[in-house]
Amino acid sequence: MKKALLFSFALGLGLSSSFYAISSQSSQSVLSEQAFTKAYMKEAEKHFKGAKFKVTGDLSVEITHSTGVTLSTNLSNAYLRYSKEQHNLEDIFADQINSSKSVNLLTDESKLQLSQLRPVVKPASYIDNIKAQINQSSDKEVPFPFYYEQINDELVLLLAMDTPTSIQYVSKDKLEEFKLPVEQVKEIAISNLDSYLAQLGAKLERIKQKDGNSNIHMFVADEIYEASAIFSDYFKEQINATFEGPVGIVFPNRSSVLVVPLDDEASLYQIAMLAYSEYPNLPYNLSPFAYEYNNGVLKRIQF
Repeated sequence: MKKALLFSFALGLGLSSSFYAISSQSSQSVLSEQAFTKAYMKEAEKHFKGAKFKVTGDLSVEITHSTGVTLSTNLSNAYLRYSKEQHNLEDIFADQINSSKSVNLLTDESKLQLSQLRPVVKPASYIDNIKAQINQSSDKEVPFPFYYEQINDELVLLLAMDTPTSIQYVSKDKLEEFKLPVEQVKEIAISNLDSYLAQLGAKLERIKQKDGNSNIHMFVADEIYEASAIFSDYFKEQINATFEGPVGIVFPNRSSVLVVPLDDEASLYQIAMLAYSEYPNLPYNLSPFAYEYNNGVLKRIQF
């Protein structure tokens, strides 16, 4: 796997007085995602002389420092706030920038580890299985050692450091060592994955069928992060660019993600039955169920 030194950050230090021009402009018209991103990058450039900036998505910016470390930030939450508080653009940028100060205070080792973070989706049964294995050799019950978050009844989200030699799940103790809010660490991991998927050129590909008519698409990345990607902004952008409206989705294992328009009942039933029948036989299996995917939110489909 490619290992760029990427992690989410909020570009630091204070805002200059020239920011007033941006704020005044925003009171007259609503900035698009692209314009919002460019405005943020323009302001950030003033505080990182000599660094190279690059817009990598509608709400994504990368900065490469002279040390060669590339940092990425996702502005989705900031833009969501802006959509509700257009008159507070200056405060929104200030808050985004201020959140970087805690990251800048970290040791180089912690920054490297943050740059390696990825979100990983696992079946909920994974938690029970690991706890059972641990407690087989213990006289008293040992809690699950890694940080995780319940997504729904079937799925959990873990954080992992994707190093050149292994994928190491983040323990609760390691999470505390970062001395950052959990939500910020999670956003860093998701933003890292967004950047990684963009570098790979991950995409939705239409599956060809014998009759030549197919609404079934497969998300193609690296055979490791396909399913974990469904909670990323990058995947949401791919869905929105390919389909109109909500979609149906299955992910029987970590590398198999199939997507169809929700109103195509025949194709939806086809991928649902495929996921249900193949799930028990697949390595790294996740879920045998079909879900409605609408703007990044999953809802299980009952047939």
